[in-house]
Amino acid sequence: MAGGLQRFTWDLQAQPVVQFPGMVLWGATQNGPLVVPGTYQARLTIDGRGQTQSFAVKKHPYHSVTDADLQEQYDLAIQIRDKVNDANNAIIQIRRIKQALLDRESKTMSADVKEIAEQLIKELTAVEVDVYQVKNQSNQDPLNFPIKTNNRLASLLRVVEAGDGKPTGNAVPIFNDLKNELKAETDRLQRSLSTYLPRFNQLAQRLGLEQISER
Repeated sequence: MAGGLQRFTWDLQAQPVVQFPGMVLWGATQNGPLVVPGTYQARLTIDGRGQTQSFAVKKHPYHSVTDADLQEQYDLAIQIRDKVNDANNAIIQIRRIKQALLDRESKTMSADVKEIAEQLIKELTAVEVDVYQVKNQSNQDPLNFPIKTNNRLASLLRVVEAGDGKPTGNAVPIFNDLKNELKAETDRLQRSLSTYLPRFNQLAQRLGLEQISER
């Protein structure tokens, strides 16, 4: 950042949703939840010297919603955002490993490397297409292809964040269903990696190829 007077404007949102290249969602939000009223701190470090300033975020004076309801809304929204992040990070991990497998496969004529790489890519893709609608290339594509787990979570986040107040009664049961759905998918991902990646890396090591990290 250039020297001189600087200004930073905070939108009162917590950390946004993790994104990956080409991600297209429908009826969803990628913003972080609005923080609740309270005292916060701004920290600034210049040339190794830090300064801290406290400030207050206040509730809109014309809103009658209670602080407890706002806190409940925020707490649920943060939990949903974190699960959206888990889903999106799974897609990032899958695509990184798939690309690495293709890279290693291109550097050897080993039939064993090819067999394990293709099997793992197949397993990873099966999880990928359940977590994210990979056919989405434009904002109109979700009209033709059903949304998947990460989109449903992000759509629920948008609903929970709509307005100021306690989440509607069906938000938590829906979230619990989606959490279970995502857990089943990420468990499948972990099983696939645990089954095939060590075997692939053993072969890669013997052939002088770079091993692939799980994370």
